[in-house]
Amino acid sequence: MGSLRARLVAVLALVALLAVGSLVFAARRLMEDRAEQQARIDFESAKDQLDRSLSLRYEAFRSISDLSYVLPVFRQIAAGTDDAADFGLGSEQGDADRTELLHQNLVDADWSWARQAGSQALVAVADGKGRLLYSTAAPGNVGRSLTRLSAVHQALTADDATPTAGGVHDSGAMVIDGHDPLLFDAGLWPAPGAPGLHVVLVRATMLGGQPKALFVQVVRAKDLLADVALTSRGTHMALVSPAGKHEGDVPRPVAEAVLAGQDHVTRAHMHEGRRWLAYKHLLRDIEGRQTIGQLVIGRDVDTGFAALLAVRNALALAALASLLVAMVAGAVFAQRLAKPVLAIEKAATKVADGDLDVQVQATGPTEIQRLADSFNAMTRGLRERQKLERTFKRYLAPEVVDYLLNNPEAQQGGQRRTLTVMFSDIAGFTHFAETRPPEEVVEILNTYLAELASAISISGGVVDKFIGDNAMGFFGAPIPRADHAARACVAALRQLDALHRIALLDRARHWPKLSVRIGIHTGDMVVGNVGGHQTQDYTVVGDAVNLASRIEGANKVYHTQVLLTDATKAAAQANPSHSFRFREVDLVRVVGKQTPVRLYTLDGLAEDKSAISEDAAQAYALGLSAYRVGAFAEAAVQFHLAASLAPHDGPCGEMARRCEALRRDPPLQWDGVWTLTAK
Repeated sequence: MGSLRARLVAVLALVALLAVGSLVFAARRLMEDRAEQQARIDFESAKDQLDRSLSLRYEAFRSISDLSYVLPVFRQIAAGTDDAADFGLGSEQGDADRTELLHQNLVDADWSWARQAGSQALVAVADGKGRLLYSTAAPGNVGRSLTRLSAVHQALTADDATPTAGGVHDSGAMVIDGHDPLLFDAGLWPAPGAPGLHVVLVRATMLGGQPKALFVQVVRAKDLLADVALTSRGTHMALVSPAGKHEGDVPRPVAEAVLAGQDHVTRAHMHEGRRWLAYKHLLRDIEGRQTIGQLVIGRDVDTGFAALLAVRNALALAALASLLVAMVAGAVFAQRLAKPVLAIEKAATKVADGDLDVQVQATGPTEIQRLADSFNAMTRGLRERQKLERTFKRYLAPEVVDYLLNNPEAQQGGQRRTLTVMFSDIAGFTHFAETRPPEEVVEILNTYLAELASAISISGGVVDKFIGDNAMGFFGAPIPRADHAARACVAALRQLDALHRIALLDRARHWPKLSVRIGIHTGDMVVGNVGGHQTQDYTVVGDAVNLASRIEGANKVYHTQVLLTDATKAAAQANPSHSFRFREVDLVRVVGKQTPVRLYTLDGLAEDKSAISEDAAQAYALGLSAYRVGAFAEAAVQFHLAASLAPHDGPCGEMARRCEALRRDPPLQWDGVWTLTAK
């Protein structure tokens, strides 16, 4: 969807989704932190519970073994130790009888505490020579050497077949492999083939200084873990032997991951798509001297914290519902927000079609109201610019256009200022247009007028209008320029250069050779917008403008291309952006005016070569002086001399012919001013 409404809904939905997603993420993170925190608490509790359980078992075992040593049978053995023959230290025949008697006494003893443990508990008693007197695991077995059992041999001193006091000690608790009957350091295998890991309690005690009573109790690791699990609130545990054997309900990958890490550090592990938190704890023997195994405590977070996960799912559903509500609310809000924007869009389309009178109502949020106000201000500006465009539908210098746009007051009518006006007319174009096809006439006219207008614009003037084959321009407005007269002179020279460029064009090969007549005058005039409400023209009006038009027509009389008044010459010299070469032509009265005007022709820039030689110019000046005082004969001689030196100069030939006529028919009154009879 590309509409504004759809985009607003999408943005609002995205914002809502991000907000809800952030909430769910934060809630999930909070629950995970809470789960880890609770897991650590439970792990510590399980570890402490296991340590307490082992400690209780240690104490119970010691108490039981201590009580067992005071049984009558043990007292008999202790009492008989004064006679070496009483406890297997006499003759072989006496030993056999005495061994049988002691065995029977031990059989008759109360071993109920051991029988309660079933096959997982064993008590064995041997005489001083290491012969088995009694075993709760095999009560009928007697006389067998205890030292031949590797487990017993590991528990006793290995250097002497007959145990000595130096090898007697409490061995403590340890973990053993249920598939290997060997104990690691001490203990006794309780029953061959018993599966699983076992915690073994072993105690060897001196009796009467010679014989040894070896007590062993075996506790299944599974039973020990079950006791702890009753208070661990869903915590999973496993015991791992030093050889890597595993017992418990913690998955092996989880246990292996935790065993590879540091002690007492909770680690997270993914197993079968579920997140586990696990922890390991070292188990020590009864005296705390060595490690007998490792306890791994774990928790399946996804299962163990189902209530929290249910809350998370509820949050997800609430988030989804909130998202739907946000989308609906967003759609309603977007509709209200988009309505004024769409109205502005519709109005903008009308503006694009040329309707600049359209306005929009400023409704909605503050930002939309500002947008509507800005749009209305834009259309007002466009209307003003349209007026400006209609006013300046011609070539303008860029800086002039920028000035008008930034200074609207410069367009207002009624500003009286001293400016320079230029009229440029294509000589002979009327006759040419009568003999050529209209398409060719338009092409040639556009080419010449474009060059004429460009010269005015480049020089900093304003192309006022085109009147047939005539281009009108003025200088010094709207941008005030002190050198406006000099700029007009430069524009005239550029127009003359343009004629030469046009003649070199390929398409102009078959065109007639045309020239221009340029009239320039500087004076006071009114500048600004002139016209009605709908159509206005930025132009100049006044007597000075009419005089410039008459000066342009005077070029026909003197066969010149550029004529300008003494006011323009003085202004150009007073504020020179360039230096020019002027030559006085005559003092005339134009049609409709009684005040004489001194005319000059523009021979080019001062540094350029003059159109006539200095001798010709001097002869023309002498002739003009004689002409002014009525010495027509003398003037004719000087003008003929100037014409001979400058045969292509129009004023020289014209003044020579005029003085010849005046010499033959002098006027009754002469003031040195020539009156023009045509515009």
